Amino acid sequence: MRKEIRETFDGNDMEQEKDWILMFEHQPVYTLGRGATEDYLTFLNNEPDGGLEKRRRLSRKYRGEDASRLNIDRFQKHKTSSITDGPIIEQNEVDELSNQSICKSQPVLAPNGSPIYRIERGGEVTYHGPGQLVMYPLLNLKHPNYQQDLHWYLRQIEEVIIQTLHTFDIKSNRDDINTGVWVGKHKIAAVGVSATKWITTHGLALNVNPNLEHFDKDIITPCGIEERGVTSISEVLKGTSSSDHSPSLNEVADVALKCFG
Repeated sequence: MRKEIRETFDGNDMEQEKDWILMFEHQPVYTLGRGATEDYLTFLNNEPDGGLEKRRRLSRKYRGEDASRLNIDRFQKHKTSSITDGPIIEQNEVDELSNQSICKSQPVLAPNGSPIYRIERGGEVTYHGPGQLVMYPLLNLKHPNYQQDLHWYLRQIEEVIIQTLHTFDIKSNRDDINTGVWVGKHKIAAVGVSATKWITTHGLALNVNPNLEHFDKDIITPCGIEERGVTSISEVLKGTSSSDHSPSLNEVADVALKCFG
């Protein structure tokens, strides 16, 4: 899925500028942010060597060919790096970048067989998979409608999630300490953002109806928060008047796009 959300014209040149949102439903995968610790991969503690070899390959400082890392540094000069080139990215370009950025060696695997990669967003380890809506806004924060402030941007992303959940009669909130969006003490959406020259990358992951067993604390400590749990839209709606119709991922995606405005 791909959605254009804004088109403006700049000065007399009428230079076209577009913001885009890329939407995905990933195959099962665990990712660590660029500065994340491997300590929250709790399954490593049960490895015969304490997970020493896997920790090495996932280390934030390690850049060897067997590193379990997805890295777009070498694509900085790709034509999609400029937001003013018209349509930023087409599906074949997304596929090309995805295929090229996968590490050359086999990735580190979790006990359930899901691959684990270190990537370039902020934040600790999390899971992506079927039943989860992942949205990557590609925005130019230099535009007058925005602010050149990643904290401001992160809060806007959280607000989009809160408004989306409100549409489905789910009351959610921010946390004073931790990023993301919460229902009670359970995280329903993770947020991890990054930007290069104020062009945003990464974004949000909203749990619609994923298999929550992938968040099991015998595998990971989701987002590095030990005392909290993880939930989803379908889980929250169980036993409520809305439980007869738990929304599909596409329905939630349509609402989220409208909330982006």
